[in-house]
Amino acid sequence: MGGMALTPSWLYDLFGVVMLAIAAYSLSLVALGVGSGRTSGWDVEVSHGVTGIAMAGMFVGGWAFGPSGLWEALFVALLVWFVIRAGRSVLTYGLHLPHTAVHALMSFAMLLMYWFSMASRSSTMSTTTKRADPGLLLIVAVLLLASAISTLASGRRGEAVYGAHAHLRSASVTSTLAVAGVQPDSYLAGTASAAPGVEGAVSRPWLLDATHVAMCVAMGFMLVLML
Repeated sequence: MGGMALTPSWLYDLFGVVMLAIAAYSLSLVALGVGSGRTSGWDVEVSHGVTGIAMAGMFVGGWAFGPSGLWEALFVALLVWFVIRAGRSVLTYGLHLPHTAVHALMSFAMLLMYWFSMASRSSTMSTTTKRADPGLLLIVAVLLLASAISTLASGRRGEAVYGAHAHLRSASVTSTLAVAGVQPDSYLAGTASAAPGVEGAVSRPWLLDATHVAMCVAMGFMLVLML
C-alpha cells in the first residue's frame, strides 16, 4: 500500500482518534437504547461501534487487537444481516434504496480491507500479498463518498442511521410523536432523537449524520490507499 508511505503519520492518528470517538459514541447509544427500550437503529449503532474500533486499529497499528479472523466473522455477520434487512425493506415498501444497503456496503468494504493487502503496522491484521481489484476498490470508495454527500444533502437528518420508511408509516410512532409535539414530516420519526432525557440530548440527528459521514470518508480513504 504505497499510499500509506506518502501520507503523514499524524493523519492516521487523527483518523484513528475520530474512529474511536465514533465507536464510543455509537456504543453509548446502544446502551441508552437498551435502557429506554428503543428497538430501532441498534444494529447500525453496533455496526458503527465495531467498525470504529476496527478502523482505529487499521489507522494506528498499536491500537489493533484480536485475530483478524474474528473481525472478519463479525463483518460477514453484519453484511448478511444488513443484506437481509435491505431485502425485506424492498419487499415491504417497494423499490428504493434502503439505508441498510449502505451499511451492508460498509461491512463489505471492511471485509475488503481485511482480505486484501493490508499493509498495517500491526501484526494482528491480515498481511496477505493478495491484491483486490483496483476497480472494485474504487467503486466501493466512490459509493461510500456518494453516501456521505447524500447524507449531507438530505433534508431528513439522521436517516442514514435510523432510516425512514418503516417509522414514517407507523401509526403508533406518529401518535407518540404528536403527543411529544414532534412533526414526523420535519423530524425523523422513531429515532432515539425523539426520546426524552439523556438519550434524546445525545442522539441529535445532525450528530448521527456526522458520524456516518466521517466513517464513510475514513473508509473511502483507506480503500484509496489500497489501490
